Amino acid sequence: MWFRNLLPYRLREGVAYDAEVAEARLAALAFTPCGSLEMHRSGFVPPLGPEAPLVHAAAGSLLLCLQQEEKLLPASVIREALDQRVQEREAAEGRKVRKRERDRLREEVVVDLLPRAFSRHKRTWGYIDTEAGFLVVDAGSEKQAEHFVEQLREAWGDLPLAPPETQMGPGTVMTRWLAQQEHPGDVELGEEAVLEDPNAEGCEVRVKRQDLTADEMRAHIDAGKRVRRLALTYAERVSGVLDTDLGLRRLRFGDVVREQAGDRDAETEAEQLDADFALMALELRALLPRLLEWFGGERAA
Repeated sequence: MWFRNLLPYRLREGVAYDAEVAEARLAALAFTPCGSLEMHRSGFVPPLGPEAPLVHAAAGSLLLCLQQEEKLLPASVIREALDQRVQEREAAEGRKVRKRERDRLREEVVVDLLPRAFSRHKRTWGYIDTEAGFLVVDAGSEKQAEHFVEQLREAWGDLPLAPPETQMGPGTVMTRWLAQQEHPGDVELGEEAVLEDPNAEGCEVRVKRQDLTADEMRAHIDAGKRVRRLALTYAERVSGVLDTDLGLRRLRFGDVVREQAGDRDAETEAEQLDADFALMALELRALLPRLLEWFGGERAA
């Protein structure tokens, strides 16, 4: 249970460390498969497997898993079936099928094909850190994270949260790190960055396997570009690509953390997941407040 991305949300009110209460809230939005005429559906599933509870508690955090099902109907399949139906209608009635009628036929085709469509399932993980007051979502995009948050809010009913805001803009601070070659002592810069020109939409520079202390990088900054993403490592324990939205993509845990996980001899997959999650939650509980400190601390709500 190691997240690949970290998108944080600040809880505006406390949440009790009580898995049973949390499960009672999520039960109304537990996952059920799509009906024969449904294109998609989402709901919460047990993180530790089918026979486990909907919420898993460990290390002061509540682990959740949202599952999405989407029926796959390729456009080419719909188009082929529609063309055949249109041809049959025109041949039978000796007239041209107009656009409005064609649209109705397309809807009929989709309804007929849906029961035979394959399903694709996708899971999004997240957890509520009841001690630090964060919701952390493992999502590669903001859209995916927002869907998780929307579903959680719908199930929970009263969960006020929002992305954290810092006193200083992350982009401004990270640009200064490169320009002045000065950054916090617990930060080690990686070899990847994205810089953009705030005055020219779509104008950006992406570098990989690049020495970020090189004169070339400073030249981009002197030309007016600002950092949007920056690869870094925190205290030799956690690394990733930090975005100006405070999301950490391509999350990786250092050898020292992995060795701690390897020291635990779990007998089942569920026990291993529990142990890994507890260790990860504690690591990220230390990282998140420090991440906010890099940018002047959290702005009061």
